[in-house]
Amino acid sequence: MRIAVTILSLGLMLVIGFQSCAATVGGSLGQNQSTSNAGAMGFFVVFLFLVAGAFAMSFPIVSVVAFVLAGAVALAAGLSSDFSDLAVWGFAALILAVMSYFGHREKQRKKVEQRVR
Repeated sequence: MRIAVTILSLGLMLVIGFQSCAATVGGSLGQNQSTSNAGAMGFFVVFLFLVAGAFAMSFPIVSVVAFVLAGAVALAAGLSSDFSDLAVWGFAALILAVMSYFGHREKQRKKVEQRVR
């Protein structure tokens, strides 16, 4: 589960990064401050996806926190601007947070089994 979260996180990070870049540039060229600001928030979401993907293997609980924060930021920015794709990535971040939580439980279960042996 943790490997899947890492791969999905890093893959989606690239997609969100390209979309945020396009939204920021498009908003600046079109004089649309709302879209430009949402694109900037998209870069923050990309950073949180990077952090979450980096910690998904070793510290999955950090990954859960980063994904929940990314989901909240992305939903807020996506629903309040023309960059509505960011809301979709917010829901994806929340799904990845749940997956990362199950990865955390899996890691804890393996740790307990090793102590018993």
